[in-house]
Formats: sequence, C-alpha cells, structure tokens
Amino acid sequence: MSGVTDRAAARPASGGKLRPEWMSGEHGLPVARYIDPEFAKLEAERLWPRVWQMACRLDELRDPGDYVVYEIIDQSVLVVRADATTIKAYHNVCPHRGTALASGSGRFQLETMTCPFHGWKWNLKGESTFVLSPEEFKGGCLTAEELRLHEVKLAIWMGSVWINLDPDAQPFEDFIAPIKALVDPLLLDRMQFYWHKQIVANANWKIAQEAFMESYHVATTHPQITGPMKAVDFNSKTDYVTFSGGHGLFYSPSTGGVGGLASKTAAVMSQADRAEMLIKSLNVVYEGHDSQVHADDVDVARTMRHREIPEGVSVGAAFQTVLREHFAAQGRAIGSPEALAAVTDMNIFPHIVFLPTFGNLLMYRVRPTRTNDPDWCIFDMYAVRSYPEGVTPPRWETEICTDAEDPAQLQLIPRQDFINVPRQQKGLHSKAIQSTLLSGRQEKMILNMHRELDRYLAD
Repeated sequence: MSGVTDRAAARPASGGKLRPEWMSGEHGLPVARYIDPEFAKLEAERLWPRVWQMACRLDELRDPGDYVVYEIIDQSVLVVRADATTIKAYHNVCPHRGTALASGSGRFQLETMTCPFHGWKWNLKGESTFVLSPEEFKGGCLTAEELRLHEVKLAIWMGSVWINLDPDAQPFEDFIAPIKALVDPLLLDRMQFYWHKQIVANANWKIAQEAFMESYHVATTHPQITGPMKAVDFNSKTDYVTFSGGHGLFYSPSTGGVGGLASKTAAVMSQADRAEMLIKSLNVVYEGHDSQVHADDVDVARTMRHREIPEGVSVGAAFQTVLREHFAAQGRAIGSPEALAAVTDMNIFPHIVFLPTFGNLLMYRVRPTRTNDPDWCIFDMYAVRSYPEGVTPPRWETEICTDAEDPAQLQLIPRQDFINVPRQQKGLHSKAIQSTLLSGRQEKMILNMHRELDRYLAD
C-alpha cells in the first residue's frame, strides 16, 4: 500500500549505532542509557517505531466516533471507535497538506472526521467522503486509495488498544505469548474506568518505569505499607520471574497479595487482632492510592472481625473467599485465585507496569515526550475496576497533574515514588557515577528489560 505508512517506513535512519559502551552490563547499566541525547535518539529510531505500545483503554472509546490521540515522540496515532465492534487506528495526518486531524480525546460529531484546515472529510472507516474542489487535484483523477486515511497496526488485549507503527511488525500474538496465559485469567478486559491521571515527570522514561519493577524500595519509600516488618524480611518474601521479550513480574507467595497476613506474630494473635491488622493494611493502600483497594473492599474486611473462620485458615485467606463471594453476588468480575497469587506486579515491555488485585487494577504507562529530552517523560496512572451488574461506570476523564508533591493532585503512595524519580535522574548526571549497580535477584526485571531494549537497538 502506498502513502503515509510506506513513506514513514522508508525514511532513512540517522546512522546511529548501539555503541559498546552503551550496552547493558552483567551487574548494572551505563548511565548514558538514561541521560545521553544520542541514546534517546537511537531509541526514537529503532524502538518506538517498531514495538507494540498501549495507546489507550478500550473504554475510553465507548461510542462510535469517540477517539483518542496517542503520541510517541514525533509520531501521532488517531484511535477511533468505528462501530460497536470495531476499533481503528490511523496515522493522524491529512493526506492533503499534512495537518493533524485531531488532538487529545473527544468525539467526532456525525461520525465524520474533518480536517480543520480545508474541510476534507472521512468516515470512521477512513474512507474519503468529501474533498473541496477535487477537480483541481491531479487533473481530477484522485483515487480512493490516495484519499483514504492510512491505518496503523492494531490489537485489542486486556481491555486495552495496542498499536505498532511498523507495517512489518511481529504479530501481536507473538509479542504477548510469553505472558498471555498468566494475564488472561486476571480478567482485566472486564474492568473499566475509575480514574486516570497524567503528569510530565523530570526523569527518563526508563527511570520512571523501573521505579515500579521491584519491591526492594518499598520498605524505605513506603514504610507505612510494611509496618513493623523488617525490610530484609519484607524483601525476602518477593520472588521475581523474567520472560523472553523483556517482560517480567514479581509476586509475594507468602503474603497472598494485598490483604495477606504472613508475619510470625500473626499466627499467635487473636482473630479480632488479625482482622484489625488486615483492615489496617488494606486501609493504608486505599488511602494511599485508591486504586488497588477501594472503600467497599475495606468494608468487607471489617466483617472479618466477627466471621467464623475454619480451623487452619488465615484471616487473609478467609477474607479473599468472602470478597469473592461478595463479588459473585454483585455480578462483578474477579480474577482466578491462582492468577492473582502469581502476579503482584507485571512489566510488559517496553512501557507498561500493572498491579492487579481482586477486581481492581493499577496500571502505569511511560513514554518519552515530544521533544525526546532524555530528562523528561510522560507518566500515566490508570485505576480501573470491575463494577456490579447494572452499574454504568463514569465516562472517561483525564486529570492533568502539574505538581507531583501536591496532596490535592496525587495521593501519598505516588507522591512518595515521585520524590525518588527526579532525584535519581539528577544523580545520574553526576560525574562520580558511570554505571548503576543492580541486585541479581530483586532488580533482575530491570536488567531483563534492558537486554530486550539492546536487541531492538542493535538490529
């Protein structure tokens, strides 16, 4: 097919190469990967135009004509709901003189896409429906193929729309094959909008991503989560798994995820005290982020003070059984116990991290800014959840945050994280450091991600 897609694919690269001194090491990563504009330029040429990326959530496109513009550095993709069952993605450009057709998000009235410059029009399937004075172009011989919008490869998975700018990209099924069987039983595709926040962060996109790819930081950064548990004990309870394709996850088998109780003291506590410990741990997460745990989850936990619990069953395990029954009575989706036990935190290469709990999901998406300055990135936080049957979720709304330290914009847990992220980026510019040092166990997901990045950059 001729047109925008072919022209973009044919653009020559700048000739940049993955230099030996930029390669990921065995025990750490050169700081140039985070601060060097030439490394960022290489990513812009060899990673982002060729890798699958999450463009938006499916429920951002509720009705025909709803659209979202996804931007990655200098490329812009227009994702639109064409009809009740069809999503389309187009290069966001008019074939006349290159005007961007849309920005942000919204709805195309009358299900028609109109160029704001000269009024050319297309239906939601990308077919031209109006050209002003068509006889003046190429002697009146414009073809339908020349006029139609040029599509971008697209896939739907886990309730999200994924795009790839490379017309010859690997099939999406191959891209997610290493983790698909783990993710599908979480039922993330049945969760819908709760809140969405976006902030421009003073850090390289990888720094922001990596902040959520290990639990090593939790005891120091979020002491309210670990409570009296010693940092070394908390860290020892997390297992890490890496996959081909740069994906990875960690899980906490001994704690049973959010709401689990595994401390040695819990075994000798009364049921009432163990219930209070459960309620407190859930409330810390609810008040600190309002995403993985919600107020109604805490309300269910409060009933554990007086419930009869079978011999040998922990309060945390009993709570999850009760919560599952509560969800079933409401007709709400909740992932399988095995799936939730296997995934506490998952990274999908290159730019997604998500943390699922019972019927709730917290997800992060990170990408470079339009200028591709390695010291800055766009950071999205998504909270989605299942809803009872008959309840219509609110329409999608994005809150733009401008101050990561403002309690009115971000709750405690993300504020704590965003204290670290810009400090790390600043520190990497120091002449005293040439490479980071990574834990062979607790930061193995980070190194695995970078090795996959090397594969893209070296090709």
